[in-house]
Amino acid sequence: MNKQTAALYCRISRDDANYGDSSSIETQKSMLSNYAETNGFEYEFYIDDGYSGTSFDRPGFNQMISDIQDKKINIVITKDLSRLGRDYLKTGYYIELYFDENDVRYIALNDGVDSINGENEFIPFKNIINEWHSRDLSRKVKSAYRTKTLKGEYTAAFAPYGYLKDPDNKHHLIVDEETATVVKLIFQMAIEGLSPFKIAKKLSGNKILTPRAYLAHRFGKYKNCFSIKYPEDWSNSTIMSFLQNREYLGHTLGNKSTTKSFKNRKQIAVPETEWIETKHTHPALIDEHTFYLAQKVVSVKKRKNTSTTVNIFAGLLKCSDCGSSLGFVKGKSEGHNGAYNCNLYRKKSSKYCTAHYITYKTIYQIVLDDIRRHVQNIKQYQDELRNFAVSLSTEKTKEKLITQYNELEKSQQRYNDLNIIMKKTFEHNALGNISDEKFLSLWTSYEAEQKQLSVRIEELNSEIDQKKDNIVTLNEIDKIIEKLINIKTLTAPILNELIQKIVISNSETIDEKKTQKIDIYYNFSI
Repeated sequence: MNKQTAALYCRISRDDANYGDSSSIETQKSMLSNYAETNGFEYEFYIDDGYSGTSFDRPGFNQMISDIQDKKINIVITKDLSRLGRDYLKTGYYIELYFDENDVRYIALNDGVDSINGENEFIPFKNIINEWHSRDLSRKVKSAYRTKTLKGEYTAAFAPYGYLKDPDNKHHLIVDEETATVVKLIFQMAIEGLSPFKIAKKLSGNKILTPRAYLAHRFGKYKNCFSIKYPEDWSNSTIMSFLQNREYLGHTLGNKSTTKSFKNRKQIAVPETEWIETKHTHPALIDEHTFYLAQKVVSVKKRKNTSTTVNIFAGLLKCSDCGSSLGFVKGKSEGHNGAYNCNLYRKKSSKYCTAHYITYKTIYQIVLDDIRRHVQNIKQYQDELRNFAVSLSTEKTKEKLITQYNELEKSQQRYNDLNIIMKKTFEHNALGNISDEKFLSLWTSYEAEQKQLSVRIEELNSEIDQKKDNIVTLNEIDKIIEKLINIKTLTAPILNELIQKIVISNSETIDEKKTQKIDIYYNFSI
C-alpha cells in the first residue's frame, strides 16, 4: 500500500474526563486531524469514548486492529502514549512488535514518538508511568467511594427499586411513591406466609413491571436486560433479594463488590461481613420488625398443602426430643383439620424419634388461650409499660445522642481532611519539597490516625443505632397493646410476630388421664 492512510485513534475514560477539555474526544480529534492534513495523510477516526486504557477490549481499538489486518491503514496516530493504553506490557507489545510486524508507523504527538525515527528508549518508561497513573487513580477512586459510603452517601449508578436519587443531591435517596408501594406489598405478602414464588406470580399477574423493565421505561436504561415480550415476569430470586435488602430499612450499604485489579474490571462479590453499612441515611420503606419477620417467614420451607386448612403454624412447631420441625398431615375424615407429626419420625422411622402427634384444632386452641391469658396481664400492667417507655426516652439519653452525633460529624470531617492532607503530602514529596524520610514518617502517622478514626466512626454509628432503637414512643407501646388485645383469631403473621417456637412433647397417660406438655416461647416477655 503506497498511499499514507492513517488511523486517528481517540480514547477517553470516565476518569480521564475529570481532567477537563484537554483530554476530550473533540480536542483529540481536532489535534490529530490537523496533523494528518498538514502531512497529507488520508485518515479515518477510531474512537473509544468511556473506555479504560487498562483494557484493550474496546470496540474502536478492535476495529482499528481489524483494518490493520486488512491492510486498510498503515499509520496509527494518538494524542499521546496513554491514549493507546495504560497497560505497559500490552501497550509495549503493540508499539514494539505488532505495529512493526504489520508495517504500521506509530506516532504519539505530545510524547514526541514517531516510529519512523527508529527505537525510542523513553517509551517503556513512559508506559510504566501511564500504568502507575491508572493504578494510583484506581486506589484513590476506591478510597473515595469507601469514604462516601462511611458518610452514608449512596454511590451506585441507580437508586434501589422503591427509591429515586435526590435531584438536589445524587448521593441521597428519596422515596419513589410509584414503586415504594410495590416494595411494601412484597413484605406484606411475605409476612402473610406467601412464598417468594407465589409473590412473584401475584406481581406478574397484576402486570407490574420488573425492576429492570421499570428502569428502561422511566430512564431508558437496561433495555436489553429483561424480556421485552414479558416485562412483568418477576422471579422468586428478585423477590428474595428485595426481602434481604437492608437498604429498605433506611440504611446505606457499600463495599458489596469490588474488581480483581485495576486492570481486570470484572466484578467479584465481597463477603457480607466486610460490607460497610451506615444506618438511617434515607427514609425507611420497611420497619425493622416487619423486615426481620419477613426473613423468618420466608425461611420456612413450605410443602404443597392439599388440605383446605391453612398451615399457619409452619416452621413454629418443634419436636421436644430431636428438635426437628413438625410436619403437617392432611386429615383423612371430613371435619378433621389435620395434625402434626415429627418430621424425623415421618421420614425415617420410630428408631430415630417418636410421633409427637398433635391435632391442628388442639394446638390452635392451646395457643389462642395462652395468648389471651397474656393479654389480660398486659391490660393489667398497661400503665407500667407506658412508664417504661417514658424512662427510655429521657432527656439524658437524648443529650448523649446529640453529643455522639457531634463527635461522629467531627470524626468524619477529620477523616476526609486527612485524605486531602495525604494527597498534598504525596505531591510535595514527588516534587522534591520534602524528603522521603519525612514523607514516610508523615504518611505512616496519617494512615494510623485514619485507621483509628475509621474504628471510632463505626463504634459511634453502632452506639447511636442502639440508643435510637431503645427510644420507644408511647404511640408504639399503645399500638402494640391494642393489637394484642384485639386478637380474636390466629393467623400466620400474628403467630410469627409473637412466637419464636412451640415445643411439642409426646402425650403421656398419668392416672388414666392423657396429658401432653406444650412449651410456647414468645419473641418477647409478656
